[in-house]
Order: sequence, then structure tokens, then C-alpha cells
Amino acid sequence: MIDVSSARLTHIAVHRVGSKAREEGMRLAEKESTADESLSELLIKHYLLPLSKQSEIYDFFHESDISLNTVANIAGKIFNASGEFLNSTQAIAKHLYATSTHQNISGGDLIFLQFAGIKHNETESNALAVLKIENKDNFIEIVESSDSFDMFERSGISLNKIQKGALILPNDQGVFVVDNLGQKTKYWMESFLKVSPRATSKSYAKLSGLILKGVSSKIEDTQDIAELNKEITEKIKSAELTSIGELKHISSQYIDSEALSEVISGVASSTGVDIADDYQIKPKDFARQAKPITSRVRVRAGVGLVISDSKYSVSDMSITDNQDGFQAVVNIKARKEK
Repeated sequence: MIDVSSARLTHIAVHRVGSKAREEGMRLAEKESTADESLSELLIKHYLLPLSKQSEIYDFFHESDISLNTVANIAGKIFNASGEFLNSTQAIAKHLYATSTHQNISGGDLIFLQFAGIKHNETESNALAVLKIENKDNFIEIVESSDSFDMFERSGISLNKIQKGALILPNDQGVFVVDNLGQKTKYWMESFLKVSPRATSKSYAKLSGLILKGVSSKIEDTQDIAELNKEITEKIKSAELTSIGELKHISSQYIDSEALSEVISGVASSTGVDIADDYQIKPKDFARQAKPITSRVRVRAGVGLVISDSKYSVSDMSITDNQDGFQAVVNIKARKEK
């Protein structure tokens, strides 16, 4: 739990980072920015507070050595040496530029805000917020003159919604991340910050959902898909703790070990998580991630069936090809209440 009620803004730096793919370059500030009390309060309210309310905690990672994680390494210098703020933010900006190699990545303003007086788990701490603004909004400014009111078009940064942001706490307390512009590319979390979800029931439930989705895509026989969905649904209804190991055991009945290993390694690689088989997942968290997958039954490629009421399930299915396409006969049964 993060308490920002006593937070104070101590340092600000803003740099402009373009797209490396388009060779747009960078413009690095040579001195820190300033903010009066009113602006400081706005930054705390609209940037720090929403970041602090993120429910999922992330940890920095690196494939070979955590000390090679650039943002974690440089952020540590900011927390440990007060005179390193501006130089360190310049170094992080250079790292962002180096990772902006995808054609879909837009340039933007990179804002660094250092805060004091943050309380996390009853311990007072500093914090570093890193925000990237890729899109600016148009607005109208009305200026009063001697005999009229003049209207001018302006462009600026909205305070209503963080586009890309991270709140970094020192001493491995965690990273809180927002990426509301990640539809085209996931570089903010995967390449720039290099963070992975901390092991919690919710984060492991998300992993289980990704694994289940991958396993389903590997199954070609529609009856096997129906059987897998049925088994997972029964697991959800049992309201028992589950684990990745148990999900792997269930999945192994429908795909071979090589295909299962491919799914697991793909999920581990994309999330940066060293997946533990025995981590316990709460039933409600598992159900939230698994139900959207088990409610969809693939009939054939491009054709699916959605069971919106969990009281029903597909018991079996037969498909017959004909000259116009195919005919599918689906038997649906009501689940017996225990």
C-alpha cells in the first residue's frame, strides 16, 4: 500500500526523445525544470496518485544479470546520490532512444519526477516517476482584450490520463506501471523498463490464462478442445487452489510434451517471468482468467462457439464436410450442481 498524502516533489527533468527507427534524435535538457506549489500539487494529483494506485507490482529483470538492467541501475544512482538526478535522467533518456527501434514507436517528451515523503508498507521512501507523453491534445485559450475576447488554438499535455508511466521505488520495493498506448508495441515494459509481474496469485493467474490460450491454439481436434474446456471448468467449479504444475498436467493430456514446452517457454519469454510450477493460485483469480477462454469453443479455424452461461458445456461435437462448407452438430448439456 502506497501513501502519497505527504509526498513532496523535489526534482523535475524533461527531455525530448524521438524515434530511433526514423533517426529523429534527442534533445536533452542541461538543467532541471522548476514547478511552483500549484503545479507540484497538480503533478502529485494527476501523475503520482494514479501510479501509486496500480494494483499490480512489477520487478526489474534481465535475462542474464539483473545488474545489467539499465533503468534499475540508473534509478539506483538517483536514489543513492542526490547530485546525480539530471545526469541520470539523461542516461535513461538515451536508453529509451536506444530501445525505440520499432517503426510504430512515436517520439515524445520524457518527464522525470522525484518525490520524497512517500510511504510504502509504513516505511517512508523516495520515489521516481518516469512518464512519456507521445500524444498532445488541442485546446482553445480565450484571452481578454480591451474590447473583445480572442480565441487561440494551443497544444498541450492532458492531465486526465497517463499515457506511459512508471513509479519506481528504491531497494527492490517494486515498480508500478501504466501503459495506455501499448496497442501497437509493448516496448515500454518489455524493452525499456524490462519488468515482469511480481509473483502474486493475480499475476500467476494471468500466466495460467496465457498458457491455457496457447495450449488451446495447439489442439486441432475440436472434441479435445471441448474436453479440455470441460476439465478446466470443473476445476474452476471445485473452488480449489491450483498451480501452473497442475495446469501443465491437465494440458499434457491433449498436446505432446514438445508443444507444451513451446507454450510454456513462449509465455516465460514474453513476460520475463521464471515460472514456478508450485505457486498457488486462488480460485477466483484463476476463474477470472480461464473463463473467457473456456467459454469459447473452436469449431474450425475462423469459426467458434461462445457459451455465455457457465451452467452449460459442450459434451461432444461432430463435423461433416459438404459441398458448401461443413455441418457441425454440437451437443450441449447442463452441468449438474454438486
